[in-house]
Amino acid sequence: MTNPHSSSTADIALDAVDQSIIDLLRIDGRMAFTEISKRLNIPEATARYRVQRLLQSKVIQITAWPNPDKIGKSHVMTLLFTIENGWIDQVAQELAGMEEVRFVAIFLGRYNIIADVYFGVHDDLIAFFEKLHHMKGIITYESQTILKLLKAEYEYVIR
Repeated sequence: MTNPHSSSTADIALDAVDQSIIDLLRIDGRMAFTEISKRLNIPEATARYRVQRLLQSKVIQITAWPNPDKIGKSHVMTLLFTIENGWIDQVAQELAGMEEVRFVAIFLGRYNIIADVYFGVHDDLIAFFEKLHHMKGIITYESQTILKLLKAEYEYVIR
């Protein structure tokens, strides 16, 4: 399974301007090109070009992360899967295609796949587990219910 954040194009070299732009966008992903240019003392056209290049090369992505509690998805679970040989990619892809699943990764270690799932009501949880029981390739899985989410930040410092 490939990384969905990887690019099919060659990696680009990041210079100090690129790193500074990324730092600014981490603080405010909606920052205008005019504001970026003022803060970094670069032409607005340069700021626009650099941001577009970083986006197109998939070095960065700008997105909104809703709070699950605020949108009625207060039940959060982590699932730990043991998968039959030869089925890992297929099971991971099938999980990734499910609406309830917000994170899927293939791991090396005791478990082959780890997934995070979000639910609004217990009936949705029951329906999800029914789907799991019909999936081929799953040997076992454990579910870990998250009782209280203390931190969920997905920032990566590039320095």
